[in-house]
Amino acid sequence: MLERPLRRDAPAAEIASPRASGAASRVGPRALAAAAAGVGLAAIAWRELLWHAPKHRLGEELEQFFFVPSQTVAPLVVMLCAWLVVRRLGRLRRIEAFAPAPILAGGLLAAGAALQLWATLTGAADLLAPALALFGLGAAAWWKGRPALRLLRLPAVFLLFAMPLPAPLQNEIVYRLQVATADLTGVLLTLLRVPHTVSGDQILRTHQTFSVIEACSGLRSIETLTLVAVLMGDLFRRSTRHALLLALAAPPVALFLNGWRAVALILNPHSEIVAVHNVQGIAILLGGLVLLFGLDGLLERLLPRRRAAPPAADAPEGPARRPAARGPALPLALLALLAIGALAFPRLPVVPPDSMYLSQQLASGIGDLFSRELEPDPHFLGSTGFRESVTRRFTRDSHPIDVFLGVSWRAGRARSAIAPKTAVPGSGWILEREEPHPAFPDGTQVWSGIYRSGTQRLLVYHWYEGSEGLLMESLRALTAIDASPFGAAAELRVVRLSTDLEAPVATGLPPARERLDAFYRELRPVLDRLAIPPPAQVGAGGKSLPDFHGWEKLFRPQGNLHWDELESNQTLAGEVGMGMPLATQEAGARASAEILEGRRIRGANGKAGETT
Repeated sequence: MLERPLRRDAPAAEIASPRASGAASRVGPRALAAAAAGVGLAAIAWRELLWHAPKHRLGEELEQFFFVPSQTVAPLVVMLCAWLVVRRLGRLRRIEAFAPAPILAGGLLAAGAALQLWATLTGAADLLAPALALFGLGAAAWWKGRPALRLLRLPAVFLLFAMPLPAPLQNEIVYRLQVATADLTGVLLTLLRVPHTVSGDQILRTHQTFSVIEACSGLRSIETLTLVAVLMGDLFRRSTRHALLLALAAPPVALFLNGWRAVALILNPHSEIVAVHNVQGIAILLGGLVLLFGLDGLLERLLPRRRAAPPAADAPEGPARRPAARGPALPLALLALLAIGALAFPRLPVVPPDSMYLSQQLASGIGDLFSRELEPDPHFLGSTGFRESVTRRFTRDSHPIDVFLGVSWRAGRARSAIAPKTAVPGSGWILEREEPHPAFPDGTQVWSGIYRSGTQRLLVYHWYEGSEGLLMESLRALTAIDASPFGAAAELRVVRLSTDLEAPVATGLPPARERLDAFYRELRPVLDRLAIPPPAQVGAGGKSLPDFHGWEKLFRPQGNLHWDELESNQTLAGEVGMGMPLATQEAGARASAEILEGRRIRGANGKAGETT
């Protein structure tokens, strides 16, 4: 156990004499028995947090741990947290309980126990992490008062790394990171003089199309490097400012290296092999660790050192300064009750709902016999989750109108229907303009946007029904309120209407708006008659976060006359595990030929084509 500070400017009060350290290390048998009983009972009460059952092969498990945004390995985080606590045991034992805090300790113990029971009943295993943090802080305050709380703040906060982000918030962050990674990869490819086109979340080359999917967004790398930075700051006993700067530097370092990881996937012809794909990702994370070590050394040289504090005066040994020690009876009794509850209490059932036959309801409600259902892109939607969703194509005045309708399942809190992706027609589309549409007579608030892919433009209407906004929906998902009888909110719905926008935009926009406005009037009665509970607030929530306007980034090589064909989205030929989908040269060439042939046919017929 490393007790001696590594900082050269460590206060003298932190350095204990060998005699004090030896005296503090002597623990009686009763204390050891109480500690063992507490650890055993806590392991039973929080067993769902401590146990990880592998569901895939080792390579897939590693890939999910390192790259999948919603993936966390809670047992590893708990073990690292226990290590942080063990490093502080010597200082904890040397704390004299001069300022007992029974009320604060009792409140923390009660809050931790209540949250543990709630997490057990609702099956929200991720809430066991903050419950354990609160209970641990309460036990420390019961033992040593407020000084113990200050000493264990970092381990308690560190436990939050075992929790995934709430699904609505995660959806918002991941898509922004996907687009940012694609842009950064484009910049790096430009520095390497590799010709390419960046279009939204896609990177197009002559015969290949690469999509930055969620596993390549870099969110998991950001979380991992931030965790490592926190451990480094504590291991080297850095000052608070030093450790904070190190932790704040981890996200940009992770995002920068994630761009190089995408470059490696694009340029390496063997990235299709899962093992090679994983090794590349792990190598990038190791590179991030090296950069953090270098930054830590730089901060150590640049930041001013604190003057050593004088040694603290020894506390008097008289009985007036030594209150009677509180025994561990209360924390142990609560742990015993929690362990019994974790074993005996029934879980609230969360049953997946039956099918709504949403596609049939939509088609029959509109009454268009010639409409057809479109296949979704699962890699683009990623972790966006619905109870049921459908995309159908209708035709009005010889123009296609695509309707996307998704119904949420609030009880399934691991996924959410609130996501910026639901407003985007698909992978590779760029937002050129966005504005709120004038409210319809029924009060529905709609956002109108113009999206472009290559030379094709779409006018898109997008709105939520029954949403309480990003903040409230994230809190609902975080607290698992909808997995309990207290979740009375109706399922929210997300709707997207899109139609082609003929060039130029100035003359093509008014007729496109008229088509969508007229189709909304047809769709509104169908939405009202859907066989689900009516929404609590029609049109509430709107946009969770503002979208950012984009543009294509073209990097053309000198003297290449065939580069214009890259402006079309090419069909993906396959994907590689959880990583970035890679298109083969043969499939890319076939897709290019099909796209060019389709353009010729559309040009001859004078009709708008389908979205690729």
